Amino acid sequence: MTQPSSAPSAQDQFDELTSRRIEAVYLTPDVAEQRDKVLALLDPQAGQRTLDIGCGPGLTTLALAHAVGAGGSVLGVDIAEPMLAIARQRCAATPQVEFALADVTALPHADASFDMALATQVYEYVEDIDGALRELARVVTPGGRVLLVDTDWESAVWASSDNARMRLVLDTWNEHIPHPQLPRDLKRRMELAGFKSVRVEIVPILNLAYDPQTYSIGMMDVIGGFAAGRNGLTEQDIADWKADMRLMGQRDGYFFSLNRYVFIADR
Repeated sequence: MTQPSSAPSAQDQFDELTSRRIEAVYLTPDVAEQRDKVLALLDPQAGQRTLDIGCGPGLTTLALAHAVGAGGSVLGVDIAEPMLAIARQRCAATPQVEFALADVTALPHADASFDMALATQVYEYVEDIDGALRELARVVTPGGRVLLVDTDWESAVWASSDNARMRLVLDTWNEHIPHPQLPRDLKRRMELAGFKSVRVEIVPILNLAYDPQTYSIGMMDVIGGFAAGRNGLTEQDIADWKADMRLMGQRDGYFFSLNRYVFIADR
């Protein structure tokens, strides 16, 4: 369940090219729908102080800012400067939003600084999850709410004419994070960190056609960029995998499904 020490750091993974690829994925209708569902579960209110951890390109940050209004505030933090640059540009006209470069294991904020916090696809990248969760508990006010979204890629169902190659691509992709199966024990870890009333929801992503405006097709460049050159996978292997996906679409056989696991808790 641990990532090989040779795996790149989160900072190295989110260079400018990958950050732009991720932004494009986050702009797809699939992820926009997921974002709406997550925000409905979080239920931000006007005037609240909100922390967006791993804010990425700032799409959720901007939505939170609209929800809390001019009387509230949103701080977006990320460990990757290219992501923060995109987010700052996106939210430049929203004065209640600020951004900062920060590590989730050492947040530069006072105790009980925020009424609620949200993190999407963040903690699976963190080696010291338990320390990071305790740090999250520290900066959220007692009675506040947190929401964490993480993915277990073993929940992925991705149709392919070459199942062995498909499995190798996904197994290799799992190596980009220290905790690829984090949702399996995140509830317990949150409770140990001091969070209460932890509940879990599932937000599925389902793609039934080869469409560039879907999550799975958008992620192919991200996954392929990481997997090429690892575990014997060559650039040609990745090109063949992508070609196979296009062919599956042409044959009306494209199928992708993945579960997002949403953890909502009180501080």
